[in-house]
Amino acid sequence: MKVLFVGGTGNLSGDCTLRALAKGMEVWHLNRGSKADGVPSGVVTLSADVRDEMAASRALGAERFDAVVDFVAFTREHVEEDIRLFRDRTRQFVFISSASAYRKPPVHHVISESTPLANPYWKYSRDKIECERRLEEEARSNGFPFTIVRPSHTYCSRWMPTAFGSTDFTVPKRMLDGRRVIVHGDGQSLWTITHARDFAVGVVGLLGNPAAIGEAVQIMGDEALTWDSIHVTIATALGAEPRIVHIPSDFIAAVDPELGSHFLGDKAYSALFDCSKLKRLVPEFRTTVTFQEGMRESAAWFMAEGARRNADPVLDAAMDRILSAWDGKAV
Repeated sequence: MKVLFVGGTGNLSGDCTLRALAKGMEVWHLNRGSKADGVPSGVVTLSADVRDEMAASRALGAERFDAVVDFVAFTREHVEEDIRLFRDRTRQFVFISSASAYRKPPVHHVISESTPLANPYWKYSRDKIECERRLEEEARSNGFPFTIVRPSHTYCSRWMPTAFGSTDFTVPKRMLDGRRVIVHGDGQSLWTITHARDFAVGVVGLLGNPAAIGEAVQIMGDEALTWDSIHVTIATALGAEPRIVHIPSDFIAAVDPELGSHFLGDKAYSALFDCSKLKRLVPEFRTTVTFQEGMRESAAWFMAEGARRNADPVLDAAMDRILSAWDGKAV
């Protein structure tokens, strides 16, 4: 089976690449080539920015694929480009959407693929919804063979998923430095976190699966943790003691509307997922990486090189502003 990953070296797509190779698939990447050192042996890389449609078309040439997965489409315009690029180049187009697209505030804490999509708080989520609708429209009009994948909070062994982000070391560094970290609400809402190795089993299992065409499938593990326990687990993996301050999501949004949209549009609510559809389509899917194990791996990766432990100064300053405002309110 010949598959193309648009991206291929990121948080989700890196482990999907390894899984596809392990399953004996012929794996191609389409990306800008900026992370060439991390590409596994056996992958064929086409170098182009997929957002430059003409350059991507030239790079693709006459190649055809059994499945294409776009990990870097975020807007309706991106999907329009994908439809033009791949309508005659693939038997299956997989769009990576987001579980944050589900209705907020939720009316029930258990979410399935039939849960309505609506998010008035977060533009990122609304854009993903528009992408899904455009694919459905193209399927109705022209038979475009899409599959929609909705992940929730998914991390690889180079991420530490915190309430304020996963890609940098800002919150973990605050823990190591003995500084306060913010957890929204009372820290007791439940959040589902999935390791990218497990996510990859789901994605690759959907490739070439005719029952997945025209379907939306959510891919999450079985482990649901409180936000307090998430931060304690991260701190424990680092050998630190977290100084957690609980601040309501609406207060965070009042101080920093951009950060607040992430909470009110996603993290403020408990999120548990019914993945029975996924398990029917991909029977081998299951949780194999616990959060404790995953955080030990991530901590080892970050601590192996000092250059990896970079904090985002803008985010760090924003957290300090929110804490200062909360301290003033509490006086």
